[in-house]
Amino acid sequence: MAFVPGFEHDVFISYAHGDDRDWINRFIDCLKPSLSGLLPDVNIWIDEDNLRKSRNFEQDIPSSLASAAVLLSLVSPTYIRRPYCVHHECHRFSNLAAARKQPGKRFASPDFAADLFGFRCPILPLPDAAYRNDIFPGTTDIPFFKDVRTLRIGTAPFERQLDLLVRELLSLLSRMRNHSTPVVLYPRLPAPELEEAHSVVARQLHADSFRILPDNELDPIPHVRRCELAVLLLGANYDETTRRLVDELKRLDKPFVVWPSPTIATSADFNQRGFFQYVRGLECARKTLLAPLITAEKLKQEVLAILDPQAKLPPAAEGKPQVYLIYDPSQNGEIDNAASIEFRYRDEFHFQHSDNPRQHNPRLTQSDGVLLVWGEATEKWCSDEFEQMIRLSNRHKSRGLCLFDPRQSKVTYAKEIHSLYSDIYIAEQFGSFDQNQLEPFFAPLRRSEAARA
Repeated sequence: MAFVPGFEHDVFISYAHGDDRDWINRFIDCLKPSLSGLLPDVNIWIDEDNLRKSRNFEQDIPSSLASAAVLLSLVSPTYIRRPYCVHHECHRFSNLAAARKQPGKRFASPDFAADLFGFRCPILPLPDAAYRNDIFPGTTDIPFFKDVRTLRIGTAPFERQLDLLVRELLSLLSRMRNHSTPVVLYPRLPAPELEEAHSVVARQLHADSFRILPDNELDPIPHVRRCELAVLLLGANYDETTRRLVDELKRLDKPFVVWPSPTIATSADFNQRGFFQYVRGLECARKTLLAPLITAEKLKQEVLAILDPQAKLPPAAEGKPQVYLIYDPSQNGEIDNAASIEFRYRDEFHFQHSDNPRQHNPRLTQSDGVLLVWGEATEKWCSDEFEQMIRLSNRHKSRGLCLFDPRQSKVTYAKEIHSLYSDIYIAEQFGSFDQNQLEPFFAPLRRSEAARA
């Protein structure tokens, strides 16, 4: 992950093969420690020599360029004669950078109106200074040459220009990072039982351009005061700071999610078990307390749904009732099961699929009906999905469970559900597909649509 959320790389170094590669390598060796000492986790990408020998550079370079926050061009007479440098890197990044500032985009703020997200660092004079206008017009120039020679590494003139470049990068990258919405994810250094959940949530938050706090060992309480959401992971050992965070979040009326690992019920120390009971009983409207068996993926979906509360479903085609089919999209058999259902009812209903984590909660809460399709997936997958369906879809016109593959465990689970939830329609497709088995689920949706018409 890069220093700037939402990017894989902070700085992309663009240079021409044919220029002094030894000088370029030494330049990078000076830039990296100077920058990383000020910006922890900063990521600098450069096309290594072995990339062209062992990998598809025509695929890897554009991908790395598109996922970089800033472009740094080492311009030279050789550089401006290279179509790849000028067109595939400079011009392409210039277009990408301009798109970032379009209305509704991440950096549309007036704070970035004058930013081009790039720097030119000429390492040799160009035959005509006007050529610079074809390489990132308007970009700041920080030259690393004097007269007709590239500045020697380690000399006073080189160090002055390097300091100037580092200051410019520090300012731009810090502003880009601070422009991201902050989310507290605690603890910062998770115990082994929390590592998976922490990693899954952190990767998604970073990919979606959220800034993850705390990012240091100082007191995390001040971070809570400016965060959009706090995600607290409870492991086996009690941490007094977590208690302070919960109390501060309640006092500030900030939304927070608490995910207790399964160790809470088995190996947690006495204080941690007591703290968990304290959190459970805490009266706070903006608290989301998850069950210990909720997977890391489900935790991620809960967090995304809270951070994107305005997510709406697109209007159903032709005004048809919307039905949300929940199934495990990683298994082909489950896709086939869901497809069989949709094919039989596609003329009457508009179907949504569980293929987008960001849309999962909106689809659960806004669809007219929700149908959980269980075939090859594990029992734990089904129980997690069913629990969330019950919790979030209690205002649906129809909720159901469609079973494929007649395992005894499924039949037993279905009987338990039927005894607890009389409004859950259960269909058993234990043989050739029988459309009549699903009629009790779809009939209420038809009646509702007829009444609305």
